[in-house]
Amino acid sequence: MKIKFDWGTGITIFIALFLLANAFVIYKSFQQKNDLVAKEYYPEGLEYQKQIDRFAKTNALSGKIVISEDKLGLVITYPYDLKGKDVKGEVVFFRPSDENADFHDSIRFDTSMIQRIPVEKFIKGKYVAKFFWKMDGNEYANESSFRVNK
Repeated sequence: MKIKFDWGTGITIFIALFLLANAFVIYKSFQQKNDLVAKEYYPEGLEYQKQIDRFAKTNALSGKIVISEDKLGLVITYPYDLKGKDVKGEVVFFRPSDENADFHDSIRFDTSMIQRIPVEKFIKGKYVAKFFWKMDGNEYANESSFRVNK
């Protein structure tokens, strides 16, 4: 049996390949994870002005929060404005590409204003550290991106 290849056959083959390619793209798009940054984004949006005020108070401090990495893990250096104060708060380590790698830790530092976090808690890649704390009756917030290279 001989197949006659003319314009009709070519168009039919082209349409069949086009539909198969579209089906493959649709299949792959359903395999993609779609993690939200926040589960309840609307109530968080209402708190946005308060958050702006918290960031402004943090920017008024004499120093910045500095995040670095050494052999033992992550090193967070806090500004000396916090020294000797009753600071209560937490830091959220947010990994944009994988919500399962997110975790929380409390803000605690030694006399040299340094907090160490073991590198085993992280996986290699980009993180965003979100700091929230209360000090002297005021609320503060800070956000900083960093990369773990372990």
